[in-house]
Amino acid sequence: IDYNLLKQVRRDYVQNMVESDYVLCCRGLGNYSFRLYEALSCGRIPVLINTDCVLPYDFWIDYKDYCIWVEEREISDLPEIVADFHARLSPQAFIAHQQNCRALWEHYLSPRGFFSNLHRHLQDLGLISSKLCQVSLRP
Repeated sequence: IDYNLLKQVRRDYVQNMVESDYVLCCRGLGNYSFRLYEALSCGRIPVLINTDCVLPYDFWIDYKDYCIWVEEREISDLPEIVADFHARLSPQAFIAHQQNCRALWEHYLSPRGFFSNLHRHLQDLGLISSKLCQVSLRP
């Protein structure tokens, strides 16, 4: 295995994502897209191809507020959907949208964000009591 080549490929992948305005996120082997989390962590706007995937905390987070949401049956309209979305944004709104994507990842989807909110989900499911939820979760 050429580890230098693997590092370069990963560096190129991340650089490509950071230099992109939008990132196509479609399912991989499972019914989810790891690229969605990578795009959000880079503060990029995901173009999510929905295949009835289940997303973390989707009962609190309206992912359509962050992603360009494209139903699988709409794939042929993808260029127009992205162009229409982009045309509706001012330059300032575009930057704010990217910042909101990064904030979503930080607060809910990064390892720290995910686990700092997990108690809320467990409480909603009735798996832990509200008294346990009052414990301080220090960073």
